[in-house]
Amino acid sequence: MPNITLRQLAYFRAAARAGSISGAAESEHVSRSSIAAAIDDLERVLGLPLCVRTKATGLELTPAGEDVLARASDILTRAAELERLGKGAGPSGTVTVGCFPSLAPTVMATAWAAMARRHPDVALHVVSAGRDEIVDMILNGQVDCGLAYNLQTYPGLAATTIYDTEMHVILSADHPLAAQRIVEAEDLVDQPLILMDVSPSVEDTMAYFDAHGMTPRILTRTSNFEFIRSLVARGIGYSLFIQRPRNRMSYEGRPLVARSLSPRPHRESATLAWRADREPSAATLALRDVLRDAAGELAPLGDD
Repeated sequence: MPNITLRQLAYFRAAARAGSISGAAESEHVSRSSIAAAIDDLERVLGLPLCVRTKATGLELTPAGEDVLARASDILTRAAELERLGKGAGPSGTVTVGCFPSLAPTVMATAWAAMARRHPDVALHVVSAGRDEIVDMILNGQVDCGLAYNLQTYPGLAATTIYDTEMHVILSADHPLAAQRIVEAEDLVDQPLILMDVSPSVEDTMAYFDAHGMTPRILTRTSNFEFIRSLVARGIGYSLFIQRPRNRMSYEGRPLVARSLSPRPHRESATLAWRADREPSAATLALRDVLRDAAGELAPLGDD
């Protein structure tokens, strides 16, 4: 009979995902000592150090801990599926999603509302991160799935495309270039660029200009999607985005315009992905279906 319990695995996974004992205790609604004891017991049964705990950095997984986390996540998913089968109920449990910053307010908010209506027993937990970090979190079990661009290109992941889009320029409504239907990259190169400083946005933007022998004039960098939109709407600079919200107003209520670029960038795909070697939970598949059903509502409309 195994000496490992599902509770130990659940508390270990919660600590790994939260990055701390206290964060896990808060998410699981138990004491910190309960989380710590479960991890201690799990390490003792396995005979492996699973994590390093410090006050300065919180909790960091060892290589063995990363392997155990992936396996524990799979076991917990299967256990939840078995319980659901016994009850004859719909999807339930928590889906932890690694989400690219610009997709959180524009895509996940829609998905969250739809999930609440269709699958009230499923809880969503969203972790904002860059694409490479999301891929790592999927592979090591820190998240159940990830929502980012072009995840279908990564080995070890199974992905479904939600919609296709492409990089474009955003401008204030009174910017001189806003009157043009298509904006030439060479007309932007001397303008102040507000750079989306999250991978791969920063790399994609710089690669676009570099491919055409240009070097943009970077005014500032920030990872805050809505902050960039507000700065652009005030005429402080322009930015290049992949995500094109249907809302043409900044957070402050100032108008923005989106314009296609010339030369034309390559197409991008907004995708939901999970580990290819692990069967996704029913709750994860429910999220996938909700996103696919909402694709017509989420996909960009095109130029203003």
